[in-house]
Amino acid sequence: MNRLNIRLLLAFAIVLVLALGIMWIALLLVLRSRPINTDSQAVDLSAELVEIMQPLLRLGEATNDTQFGQRAAYLNTQADERGVRILLIQGDDCVLWDTDGPYPRNLKGVISREPFLANRLTNFAKGQFTDPDTQQEWVFAEQIIEFSAVSIRRAAQNVCGETIDARRVGLLVADPLPEQTLRRVFDEYQGSGLLFALVQAVIIGMVFALIASLVLVRWMARPLQQITQGAKRLADGDYSTRVPTSGPYETQVVAHTFNDMAARVELAQQAQRDFLANVSHDLRTPLTSIQGFAQAIAEGVADAGAARHAAGIIQSEAGRMGRMVTDLLDLARIQAGRLDMMRQAVHLDDILQSVAESLTIKAQQQQVDLQWRIPSLPRIAGDGDRLAQVFTNLVDNAIKHTPSAGTVSISAGLDEKGVLVKIQDTGEGIPQADLPRIFERFYQVDKSRAKRAGTGLGLAIVYEIIQAHSGRIWVESEVGQGATFYVWLPQPAHDVRETVIRRRS
Repeated sequence: MNRLNIRLLLAFAIVLVLALGIMWIALLLVLRSRPINTDSQAVDLSAELVEIMQPLLRLGEATNDTQFGQRAAYLNTQADERGVRILLIQGDDCVLWDTDGPYPRNLKGVISREPFLANRLTNFAKGQFTDPDTQQEWVFAEQIIEFSAVSIRRAAQNVCGETIDARRVGLLVADPLPEQTLRRVFDEYQGSGLLFALVQAVIIGMVFALIASLVLVRWMARPLQQITQGAKRLADGDYSTRVPTSGPYETQVVAHTFNDMAARVELAQQAQRDFLANVSHDLRTPLTSIQGFAQAIAEGVADAGAARHAAGIIQSEAGRMGRMVTDLLDLARIQAGRLDMMRQAVHLDDILQSVAESLTIKAQQQQVDLQWRIPSLPRIAGDGDRLAQVFTNLVDNAIKHTPSAGTVSISAGLDEKGVLVKIQDTGEGIPQADLPRIFERFYQVDKSRAKRAGTGLGLAIVYEIIQAHSGRIWVESEVGQGATFYVWLPQPAHDVRETVIRRRS
């Protein structure tokens, strides 16, 4: 297992532990917010009640204040010794006597009861009430007794009103309602087996989560490892490297992008090798001619006429080499992002007119009909010399690749807040597979076109110049149907002042 797998696995483990911890805390908080189960406390209070009731019953019924005082003293003693609160309640809510508070008083709507261990002999009940004075909540167990202390009952009736059965009084033994705490929750559910079941569920869940994490880690890490290995092979010069597109969507996008990059690098390397081969061939040919004719002149084997002819060939081949070197220098400046151009108001219709007229003789020599329809166009912002270079290159290429009796046409017009120039020929056309790469540096469509098209730098330079003018250039073509080059240049949004456009990569 490599470092990436370990990191992903640790990340899954941390997330899992945090999730389980949050779930446990949430569960404990939910259990803590539940009402307290008072059954066990009520059972304890009912046992206290039975122990208090037995001596009380032996004292007999309290029919006067003296007897009631004896029983009250006994109940006060029991309350102190046992740490409980003892109340006598007539009916449902009228307090006759209370060891912890004033009496008589009415607790209407405060006391809630429910049967508990109820049968014909005991008549037990349990319940809760909230002391109106202290807001303390109490839990109690209750049993009905007979009570006939007339003065106490009359005092209670003055406070609480008439009762249905004035002799039936409830004896309550109460304890404060305990506060719900996490410790109490643990103690309550530990014996029920719930906590043990939760621990088992957590262990089983962690095992399955670990297995799922291993599967996910492998699913996520393996494509990244393949991309890393592919990148190393690509760096070592294996440009045919491709990686499978698998794993999560984001990883598939990365793999697809890597494959596209590798394909472009491979094509660029192939184009560069082709370029070097073409440049070597194109340089070797004029150098051989120059070397041969220069040697003939130097050795004096050529007469005056042959020497002039040789000098003309040397001059022609030297000019060809000079143009090639100029293109290479322009391309080097483009690649360095240092193609500087003057930005000024340019009459594009004048430039197109001048380019068409300058190439008319060449078109006539190749028996190509050069046509142009150039209306009056608005001024644009740009470098006139560079734009003339662009359209000269495009029209010259169209003439080169158009056979005798063919036609090359130049047209222009307004389009989408700019000027659209269209150069169309009826030549051999460009294969569809080559159209996306026609403007790449060093690229040549095929060997037969390479012999006439030069080094493959012209269209790359054209593309960079148009991009520097914030324009667009594209081509449409079918084999045997000719090609059409489109150049769109934007109109300026404000007055044009003479500035310099500098492109930095």
